[in-house]
Amino acid sequence: MTEPKLFPIDSLFRQSATPESTDQKTASPDNGSQNWKQYGFQQARNHSASPIALEVELRKLMEQYKKTMQTDEQEQEEMKAPLRACINTLSLDARKLTEQSERIRTEKIPILENRRNELKKEISEIRRNPEIYQEKPSRLGLVLMALVLILLSVYLWIFYTSASYSAFFRQFKADDINVANSIFDPRAISNAWEKGAPALVLVITMPFIFLGLGILMHKFLEEKHWSKWIKLGTVILATLAFDYIIAYEIVKKIYDLQALNSLENLPSYSFQMAFSDINFWLIIFAGFVTYLIWGFLFEKFMTENRKMDHAGEHIRVREREIEENDKEMNRLLKEAEALDKAAHEKERDKLVAENNLGSVFFRTQEVEYVIYHFMSGWMQFIEGGLMAEPAHKNELRTNTKKLVMDFLDTQKPKYSNEAS
Repeated sequence: MTEPKLFPIDSLFRQSATPESTDQKTASPDNGSQNWKQYGFQQARNHSASPIALEVELRKLMEQYKKTMQTDEQEQEEMKAPLRACINTLSLDARKLTEQSERIRTEKIPILENRRNELKKEISEIRRNPEIYQEKPSRLGLVLMALVLILLSVYLWIFYTSASYSAFFRQFKADDINVANSIFDPRAISNAWEKGAPALVLVITMPFIFLGLGILMHKFLEEKHWSKWIKLGTVILATLAFDYIIAYEIVKKIYDLQALNSLENLPSYSFQMAFSDINFWLIIFAGFVTYLIWGFLFEKFMTENRKMDHAGEHIRVREREIEENDKEMNRLLKEAEALDKAAHEKERDKLVAENNLGSVFFRTQEVEYVIYHFMSGWMQFIEGGLMAEPAHKNELRTNTKKLVMDFLDTQKPKYSNEAS
């Protein structure tokens, strides 16, 4: 039997690796396409179209192609030019990120650290010599505020003890229709005593609820977070709701008493009627508005009273500044760490790209051009040159197509991952 003629693989690759376009190669009969098809046909005949032999032949073609491309230095440099540009870009980006991080660590953070040390020294100086920071402010305003607070506290005590007793325990009589008589009862505590310990405890402790809510207003206003306004609004709404219940109970009892003594058939008292009742709003303003005045006046009094300790106030101001200073330092440190991380990632990508420069670059469309024509010859032998059962031929067609497609998928990158 005559040995089949083998085609010179290296020369065929040089033909297929010319800078002509794929379309030009396919259209021209002199570009090697027929030779690759014939080579595929002969190799399939030599190996009886064995799938194992096909995989070996494909790898052999790829290795030969890479050797051919490696000898073309000009072509390699052209294909590596984009990767070199990418490496330069990564290098510049990494340098810029590193410089930004260094600027933060060597310029911005030291300024904040120096400021922090200065503030601590000032605090120490204030504590050693507090008399330097003492002033003699006018105490008249503070005394007046204290006096008004005391009077308002007495008023709120009388109002809420009387109003709570009238709303929850008092049985109104004909001469109690007047609103003033209904909410300002001088015998509220003694009458509550007669009704038992629970009534007495409720009436006595009721004013403390509102005074406690007023103190909470002051505490919330001292906070620095924006959520203090939500807390403050919640306290004010809770107080308004409490005053609403007390006012509604009182005006309802007055209305029921008037309805009982009236010759007309009056409707039952409702929440809607309360909103149009002047007595209802009179009770609300007498209690709730006074409570708000007391709460904000208490906040002002405590603020001004704290300012009397000028040395302590100077220390608190500097401590708040140190706190803000530390927050800014932490923010800058996190920013510097993020920049360092980004620079490290750029350097890592740069190293990967530099390693890839040592690989053999090729154009995937050229590889596909060779492989598809080789596959065409291989399939031609299966169809017309192989003596086998139809089922076996069909199995060979399926395996051939799968092997070629899987092989091409591994060649998708623009360069080989293996060093030649």
